[in-house]
Amino acid sequence: MRGILSICRRFLILAVCAGIPGAFAQFGGRTNEVVLYLVNTKGSPTPQIVPSSTVNTATGFTVIDPTAQTPVPFGPNFAGEFYVNLHNESNDNFRYIIQKEGIVTQHNTFLGPGKLLIAQGIDRLLIPTQTDPTDLTAGLYAPFPQGVDFGPEVPEVEAHSFLWTPASVFPLLQPADPGYRSPLDPPGKDGSQYVLSLGTFDALVQWIGWNVTYPNVGWPWGIDSRLIETDAVLGATVRMVRLRPGKKTPTFRIAANTHIAVLSGSVQITPANGKAITLKANQYAFVPNGFAISLANPIAYTGPTTLPSF
Repeated sequence: MRGILSICRRFLILAVCAGIPGAFAQFGGRTNEVVLYLVNTKGSPTPQIVPSSTVNTATGFTVIDPTAQTPVPFGPNFAGEFYVNLHNESNDNFRYIIQKEGIVTQHNTFLGPGKLLIAQGIDRLLIPTQTDPTDLTAGLYAPFPQGVDFGPEVPEVEAHSFLWTPASVFPLLQPADPGYRSPLDPPGKDGSQYVLSLGTFDALVQWIGWNVTYPNVGWPWGIDSRLIETDAVLGATVRMVRLRPGKKTPTFRIAANTHIAVLSGSVQITPANGKAITLKANQYAFVPNGFAISLANPIAYTGPTTLPSF
């Protein structure tokens, strides 16, 4: 856990010192690349290439810009915390979370499990057993077991996150006494330290091309993914997908619900035999089980050599 937190802190210092605006928003993508956050539930996450003439019979494909919605307060016990509903169904809920800068969130317990990715901002975690606080930055992924305690925390820069949970209750949080420790906490750790020991900083995960992961079926070079977590108990697979400049996927479908959030760049999502829809950073699409789409990076490659097509 300390290794992950130390790396987070070093990346933040390097970004600030180098004067790189939005450095954390790149999520491992370089200039003009697209990085997407995918959560698959209720089925297999394996993408299957289908004919471009495929006709979609599944319904429920939805595109939402959470930044254009009015955020809903968590409630009177959670000053400074807001959310936007992106998708709700039994055992499959996806929300956009906003934590306002400078407002302290108390010690809480989780009423259900959750998977959270910080998309932007800096959330300062105040761990009682540590002298120094821990800054959580964009790219940090954390799974929260049901019943774990966490916090307090205070965003140093307004924090925006994507949260998936199978639980129908929301908010997932319940205020807890500052001295409360969950039975889940390992010896010598509080809940915050335990959650972060389960977490992953996206920069530590290797990109692997879909042409390598799924060989000999037609995936072109330039479509890459990072596998962040496979949770067999909750039936959720979490990964990032990167599209190099000018790259487009074949038409494909996934036999599972698919949540897609844009982390950096802009992507064109085209339903089979439909019109392309462009999504930018923090925008979201829900792709229902079996619904065929293609993804494209509309920014043309302008480098000195031709990118391979295989």
